[in-house]
Amino acid sequence: MSDTFIPYGRQSIDENDIAAVLATLQSEFLTQGPKVPAFEQALCARCDATHAVAVNSATSALHIACLALGLKPGGLLWTVPNTFVASANCGLYCGAEVDFVDIDPQTWCLSTQSLADKLEKAARAKRLPDIVVAVDFAGQPCDRDALADLKAHYGFRLIADAAHALGAQWRGQPVGGAGPADITVFSFHPVKIIATGEGGM
Repeated sequence: MSDTFIPYGRQSIDENDIAAVLATLQSEFLTQGPKVPAFEQALCARCDATHAVAVNSATSALHIACLALGLKPGGLLWTVPNTFVASANCGLYCGAEVDFVDIDPQTWCLSTQSLADKLEKAARAKRLPDIVVAVDFAGQPCDRDALADLKAHYGFRLIADAAHALGAQWRGQPVGGAGPADITVFSFHPVKIIATGEGGM
């Protein structure tokens, strides 16, 4: 057995990043200071969003999103199987049942055709999901147009898990801004586009 560890991820941290952290450590604010609201405002500007709330992780952001959208014990949340466990656990934290929708083999994102088929069966069984968590994969957004149509027809709430998709666009619009999602969640884990050690929004 080797004592050498394979790094979980490699970050690109330059002198500007180090200087910004050092300036914060030397400031009067180690918590509840001006950096968090400035980060939230910058994300809103970048994503053309109205509001942003920074939290300790995308896991927490997904949980809070479910609570904000009214997911209750006995409710139903659908997501995809090829994602970090938080995309499903956020429903379990609320006491809801969780089920899975297949992915598109070309994009690895949620298959809107599989979702449409599953919704049709669920409507007949009178057991539609309260929330669908559509996970953007490897920087590629899910099909927002098809999701908008399905959401309008079946009435579920939509969370866009865009942990992989900060900076991505759908039809020229930034992920996190205008679109069918009720709430979009981003991650700032060390293996994501922007790292804050841990963090979510």
